[in-house]
Amino acid sequence: MNRIKEEFLKESTDQQMLEIAQILSEVERHGLLVEVMYTALRAMKNDPKSSPLLCLQIAAEDWDV
Repeated sequence: MNRIKEEFLKESTDQQMLEIAQILSEVERHGLLVEVMYTALRAMKNDPKSSPLLCLQIAAEDWDV
């Protein structure tokens, strides 16, 4: 198993993955997947200590999803 996959599996929980999947489904339903993902990635770049889930939650809220 590669290092990236190992880190991902170690740091992710089932609940986090379910929440991410739910957010992505809702965002996609609104047709804003690219916009929200871009915003979340930019937030992660600006604050590397933030979790992917938190950045995605904030981005979805920023786009009123």
